[in-house]
Amino acid sequence: MKPISKTISVPITQQSLAHKSLIIGAIGIVYGDIGTSPLYALKSCFIMGNLPVDEPNVLGLISIIMLTLFLIVSIKYVSFVLKVDNHGEGGILALSSLCSKLNLGSFKALPIILGIIGCGLFFGDGVITPAISILSAVEGLKLISPVFSEHIIWLTIVILLGLFYIQKKGSGYIGQFFGPIMIIWFLTIGLLGLAQIIQTPFILKALNPFYAIQFFYNNGFLALKAMGGIFLVVTGAEALYADLGHFGKKSITLSWHYFVLPALLLSYLGQGALLLQTPEAISNPFYLLVPKIGLYPLIILSTLATIIASQAIISGVFSIAWQAIMFNYLPRMKVIHTSYKQIGQVYLPAINTILCIFTIMAVLGFRSSENLAVAYGLSVSGSMLITTMMVLLVAYLKWEWKLYKIALIFIPFICLDLLFIITNLAKFFEGAWYAVLLTLMIIYTIRVWIQGNKAIIYQGTIHHKSLEKFMTDYIKKYNQRIPGTAVFMTRDPNKAPNSLLVHLRHNKFLHEKLIFVSVITTDSPFDHHKDKFSFDLLSANQYRINAKFGFKEDPNLHKIIHWAKSQKLIEKDEELSFFLSKGIAVSSPQPFLSGFSETFYIYLSKNSLAAYEFYKIPHDKVIELGVRYKI
Repeated sequence: MKPISKTISVPITQQSLAHKSLIIGAIGIVYGDIGTSPLYALKSCFIMGNLPVDEPNVLGLISIIMLTLFLIVSIKYVSFVLKVDNHGEGGILALSSLCSKLNLGSFKALPIILGIIGCGLFFGDGVITPAISILSAVEGLKLISPVFSEHIIWLTIVILLGLFYIQKKGSGYIGQFFGPIMIIWFLTIGLLGLAQIIQTPFILKALNPFYAIQFFYNNGFLALKAMGGIFLVVTGAEALYADLGHFGKKSITLSWHYFVLPALLLSYLGQGALLLQTPEAISNPFYLLVPKIGLYPLIILSTLATIIASQAIISGVFSIAWQAIMFNYLPRMKVIHTSYKQIGQVYLPAINTILCIFTIMAVLGFRSSENLAVAYGLSVSGSMLITTMMVLLVAYLKWEWKLYKIALIFIPFICLDLLFIITNLAKFFEGAWYAVLLTLMIIYTIRVWIQGNKAIIYQGTIHHKSLEKFMTDYIKKYNQRIPGTAVFMTRDPNKAPNSLLVHLRHNKFLHEKLIFVSVITTDSPFDHHKDKFSFDLLSANQYRINAKFGFKEDPNLHKIIHWAKSQKLIEKDEELSFFLSKGIAVSSPQPFLSGFSETFYIYLSKNSLAAYEFYKIPHDKVIELGVRYKI
């Protein structure tokens, strides 16, 4: 009797499928920006340094590019920065929030200041990345026919308008093909580079760091100028950290080491090999890797890849703006959650319009990827230095590293970051001023909003009594009750809200049941503690609810009311009236704000989204009471 043989198939677990999906997603979204740098980086090095295309310079620059990828991305970000997470989340504001919990003594405000500067720098990156990425892709049309040269600017603007228009669909809808397209992109640039290396294997000498040292020795100051172009190789490295919460450390690390990095190295080595063989190819060493017949499909693929790179940074700006609103760094704006599955996917129409305007201005003003490259590096290099400084604080105060270990690891990183900042600042009048301007605009806006809010809080504090004392002192005076439940929103759970004070001053009555709701933004991205919602009884039929939301959560009042009903604080069919106060800023000789800052704050305040819209309260249930504040 023959033995019966069976083939046992082991099903792929949901966990492994999810992991593969995360890796594909990381390739598509995390590495979009850094993955499209080969379009313009090497060319920009020669242009910025005004260098001749000869063997020592080609070998030297390729050697520096490879060292930069290893030091900045592989070692700094993948090996160190990704270890610093705020409950699984990364990014400049998440890191700032984490550092604010450290014992910094008299420097406790430092992480907040660095976080605000980082916001400004990230916005600048969000403007320039779409402009340079898409413009550099469309510029490939010049190689097909000079006729296209006159239309490149307008074609770029049309693509950008289309990109910003479809943002309202949500990054999930737009990004469903990101992974597969970027996999094709990385395979294409890697294979094109490999084909050229096979023809000119001499380029592999650039693997020796000696050529990088020789490059600096031979070129002196010009080598430093060329470093502004070298930095373009790692623009987008911040995305590794910003997207930590979406894809996880393992997926980001594996996709970098085993797929993205090899493809980038092959692409840059291939471009270097081409320049050794044909120095005139410096006009566009990326597109000239293919014969003319292959230009059309490569331009189409490049345009798709740069749209993806742009989408990734735009989505990142939306996320940072949402976090800034939750921290009260920016006025409330309309926020549309574009996914039921992924809480981080948001769309802010106002931010989208601002980004669109400044991005198109960048294209019209600079008119070529070479000119935009000058403005590009400063925002990213500044963000990298801030990240390095805050990770250093974590290593010293939280991980308790010894000083010698910190010096050994972080001094080289800081020196590299400072070198890139200095080389980019040296191009201030050539174009870096645009990045500085964008950053200062955001920092100024945040500063004005914070200062104006401090003025309002100060004026409210000096007049407000504690909630318990107020209710005890004045309940006898206003003892008339009417049926129903009144819900009062309050900034400070321990203080009587303005809406209550104004309501009693004018209406002279209270509802049978009073509920005071305070929404508190925590330092964590998501608050999952069992005391997320809590309440205490002030007196008969008077409750105070504290609702904690992480800075990446949606502070939806419906969730709070649903919880209150589950706790029997509110009956299922109970009629609710929501009382909100609307702060109205008015000009005055008060010492808080003056001049343009005062006018600007009043403008921001008037255009801030109403509280009932932000917290999604039904319009017909709201009584909004205006309170004037002198700023």
